[in-house]
Amino acid sequence: MNSRIFGLFLLFAVATCVLSELYCPKPRDPNCNLGYKINDCCSQAECRTGDVCCVQPCGTACRRGSDTAGGEKFVDGSEC
Repeated sequence: MNSRIFGLFLLFAVATCVLSELYCPKPRDPNCNLGYKINDCCSQAECRTGDVCCVQPCGTACRRGSDTAGGEKFVDGSEC
């Protein structure tokens, strides 16, 4: 009986993690008026919990994660 409860709990925990992926919000300003780029993050690990490293018009930045996709998430291992 205890193993069934543990199994159900484990299944629920895995499903919650899979379904809770965060996306980048839409950029605030679609244009970059700077002549250079500023990269605040170069991997997802550099952002706080709940934030996502997103590609912005003027570089990369940690943004609060969104439930719906609107922007572009920085891919770890890409050139920063």
